[in-house]
Amino acid sequence: MNGFERISRVLAHRPTDRVPMMLHNFMPAAREAGMTMSEFRSKPENIARAFVDASMRYGLDGILTDVDTALEAYALGAGAEFPDDLPAKVTTPISDQIEEVIEAIDPEKLQTDERIQIYLEAIRLIHRNIGGELFLRGNADQGPFSLATAVFGMSNMMMALTDEKQSESILTLIERCYDVHWAFHVMVKDAGADMTSFGDSMGSPDLISPKMFRKFVAPFHRRLVSDLAARNIQTVCHICGKTDRILEDWSASGFSGVELDYKTDIPQAAAAMRNRSVVFGVVDPSGVFCFGDKSAIEQSTQAVMDCFPDGGLVIGAGCALPAETPSANIEAFVQTVLARSHTPGTTRSTAPSPALYWDNGKT
Repeated sequence: MNGFERISRVLAHRPTDRVPMMLHNFMPAAREAGMTMSEFRSKPENIARAFVDASMRYGLDGILTDVDTALEAYALGAGAEFPDDLPAKVTTPISDQIEEVIEAIDPEKLQTDERIQIYLEAIRLIHRNIGGELFLRGNADQGPFSLATAVFGMSNMMMALTDEKQSESILTLIERCYDVHWAFHVMVKDAGADMTSFGDSMGSPDLISPKMFRKFVAPFHRRLVSDLAARNIQTVCHICGKTDRILEDWSASGFSGVELDYKTDIPQAAAAMRNRSVVFGVVDPSGVFCFGDKSAIEQSTQAVMDCFPDGGLVIGAGCALPAETPSANIEAFVQTVLARSHTPGTTRSTAPSPALYWDNGKT
């Protein structure tokens, strides 16, 4: 059973030989490939090479593509900065006036944005290289509420949420951002991803109340699941923070997968998502993966797997791994998972990826 088959079976709620592994590892993958973040995100060949080589090096079952959280917002006109060795980030809204932001939102802007096209070409290259062998999860950046927050500005959005008179304008903005976000999912899937994913962490209980989640986030999640299903697209929703208070609402949305932060009560989440959504994660990316020792990696990885005795888990980090994550800790994670394999003698490939057109003069 290869990685593509393993994750596909988990998503279909069918048994596998072991728990599949997938990491949100774009920063350490770039660093291990000898690239700065600027070099990584500037060429599709660089993005593809970093991801494929990392997956081969560690024997992962799938690849999660990501470059930063500014793809959609920057394409729509928000300001962003691009540090040489850090991910790009949104710095300024399109406007402080919500009506002007609404007017600026146009899904067609994704088609002409250079950064979007670089990202999509990277997905095509990865699919060409590992399609049918490893599972490819293409991240579609920020969900409707988080994208609306990015293009309007965090402080502007938080203030508006306290004013009932602005509710209709906020919903209109989210509606417009939904159209952009849905279009990006379709583009990512058409480029070759086996499934998509997105983050909507501005909807976390760490930032807004469960009541606001039910009004401004959950309806768009349910709609996204339905609209993507009509295109035969499965997706994973990631929300950072301690999500205990929205687990029931979140699970009712019907996502094929949800990616949990380690701050969430994992046994509670496992029960809420059982037979509904596959859980991705949930090992602490910083405290354990980056700064923990081998023992901490082993204990945390075992503890997560123990919460899912009947399956329904694709194990990895609950969020993006820091660039400084030691390779020895990733190795320890992999070995811990393999030790729980139902199939003795599981092996993993360390061969370099042969088929991609690397930017090294070779074809």
